[in-house]
Amino acid sequence: MNFSTTLPIQIFIGYDPSEHEAYEVCKASIREARMRDPWSLFGDNDLIVNRLYTKGIHGWYREREEHQSTDFTYTRFLVPYLCGYEGISIFCDCDFVFLADPEELVDKYFDSKYAVQVVKHPPYVPRSQVKMDGKTQHTMPRKNWASLIMFNNEHPKNKQLTFEYVNEHMPGRDLHQFKWLDDEDIGALPLEWNCLDDYYLLENPKAIHYTDGGPWFENYKQTMYSDKWYEVKEWMQRHDTNEE
Repeated sequence: MNFSTTLPIQIFIGYDPSEHEAYEVCKASIREARMRDPWSLFGDNDLIVNRLYTKGIHGWYREREEHQSTDFTYTRFLVPYLCGYEGISIFCDCDFVFLADPEELVDKYFDSKYAVQVVKHPPYVPRSQVKMDGKTQHTMPRKNWASLIMFNNEHPKNKQLTFEYVNEHMPGRDLHQFKWLDDEDIGALPLEWNCLDDYYLLENPKAIHYTDGGPWFENYKQTMYSDKWYEVKEWMQRHDTNEE
């Protein structure tokens, strides 16, 4: 890891009231992974988990768009701003379950020459026209690249992600396609850190992404990796980690 700061790593989990349970399980999965993963050499103070919700962002004024599927569709791009353009941060959608400590992402793969690092999913066709609770499934270049982002908050090009820019830039999909960056500013992370449920069957996934929908929705109770989600939920209930 070639980075000088000693600031804690910050993780931002996108929050939407319609997926509250998914958010809680995602948050619990981080804690469980850190408790059992031998990679975790540090205490909880070295990693801060944040809920990313528009109601908690003072002055947020971007109007919800017709095809916007979640509350955090665009707020994820405020992460460098919210961190004062300092340190390293990770964003993930709430429909993730971590099976390994996210700190491993930083310790093994962070490279300060990149503004962001993501899993560069190959182009694919969604299995259905709808996802989650009946929301329309959209296809676009770099689909799902922005569902897990490791930000180098101090990279000069991320200074373009001002509060006004993220609120006002149109079309919004430019943000999801990282068009404020050049291709060489986007680093790659291993596929196992954004394993798309029902699309990838991996021997040792590090994080499962229930991109079409997860067990908190009636139509997705049984999926390829649903057992991992149920295991974390049971662990969460045993350890009473549900705080919100």
